[in-house]
Amino acid sequence: MESGVAVRNYKSMYPADSADQHSPAALPYPSGWFCVGFSKEWRPGDVRTRRFMGTDTVVYRTLSGVLRASQPYCPHLGAHLGAGGTVEGELLVCPFHRFAFAPDGACARTPYGKPPKLSLGLLPVCEKQGIVWLWHSPDGTPPAWRLPDFPASSTPSTFRAIDLAGQPQDVLENVVDYGHLRELHGLRFVDVVSEPKGDGPFYSIGLRIGRDLLRFPMDQEVTCRFVGVGAAVLTIELAQLRTRATAWVLATPVAPARMRFWSAARVATDRVPHLPMSLQRAFERALSVGMNWWTVHDIEVDLPIWHHKKYVRHPGLNDGDGPIGHFRHWARQFYPQEIPATS
Repeated sequence: MESGVAVRNYKSMYPADSADQHSPAALPYPSGWFCVGFSKEWRPGDVRTRRFMGTDTVVYRTLSGVLRASQPYCPHLGAHLGAGGTVEGELLVCPFHRFAFAPDGACARTPYGKPPKLSLGLLPVCEKQGIVWLWHSPDGTPPAWRLPDFPASSTPSTFRAIDLAGQPQDVLENVVDYGHLRELHGLRFVDVVSEPKGDGPFYSIGLRIGRDLLRFPMDQEVTCRFVGVGAAVLTIELAQLRTRATAWVLATPVAPARMRFWSAARVATDRVPHLPMSLQRAFERALSVGMNWWTVHDIEVDLPIWHHKKYVRHPGLNDGDGPIGHFRHWARQFYPQEIPATS
């Protein structure tokens, strides 16, 4: 039923998929803002279905450019609005009886009789940095916080998606898991430039890492900012190359113990003298595609870990693991209060 995005399914790599036997999920669906796609996927008039927290969500754009998200079923007689639903002007039209709904969700027009007092179950949705974000809270309460502002240079120009088993929190936890960065990814060193800090629904840390890029030693300054437990933006300074790269790591629950992992990137370089701006932008886009490919390639070693691992509530950490405990204490706010705190 989903539409509009090419998604690689990691499950196909493992014929005997033990991850699907891990039920129920170790963690409930967290609250917060989560990626369901990218703005460029929705042209005016497009209607697309995305899986989100165990159910379908219909996301559509009116002809004037307004983006809306709705529960999937028409309140008239239950037709799936993502299976043949269309946009006419500012109205979302049901494929079954052609009842039409305004951007505020109200039934505004019917082809016969008087429009009944019906309303779509609209969901909070917004666009930020070219990413389409959907809000989730276990009790259906409205957004408790707003997405922050980021520099325009962090808007990704390329993205990829992979479906696999796992918890979104595991994806973000990777950033502060120093031991795995050295042992699994082969980094030469990981130094802390700025200590981890939680600020409400946001979390940040600054790292200096050493790695080999195409066999050349490369030191990188990486600023990491987490947005809830579903998104992290990594700003990477490559001083030797006069290049700044932004990598987005986005993980959205689609079903119990299953998630969609998105990677997105943008690369900006110092202005090259005498080079036409059109060529500079084409060069940067090519670098962004390469950066996103490299990010996915780098994360390939993480995928089987996430796909098959078990979430350990009380891990046995040592002093070289990094601030995993600190991160988990901060992440605790996004789950219902009855979930035991982790150490």
